[in-house]
Amino acid sequence: MREYKNFDEIERDLKLLKLQKEIDKEKVVLSYNLAKESLSPKRIFKSAAGSIFKNALILKGTTSVLGFIGDRWK
Repeated sequence: MREYKNFDEIERDLKLLKLQKEIDKEKVVLSYNLAKESLSPKRIFKSAAGSIFKNALILKGTTSVLGFIGDRWK
């Protein structure tokens, strides 16, 4: 536990604690807003559509390569 020598030290620490409290509160608000945005139906749909499209391209590329390799072995 800290011992204070005068009221100025106490006031300084109280100001620091108040500022830290405000910073922490802003961090919570920011985290909440980011989570809320990332879980929005629009964002989820966009993410799912992007994944489906990406997987379709990978599948198409893979089948093309495998078909090419299969043709070489005939």
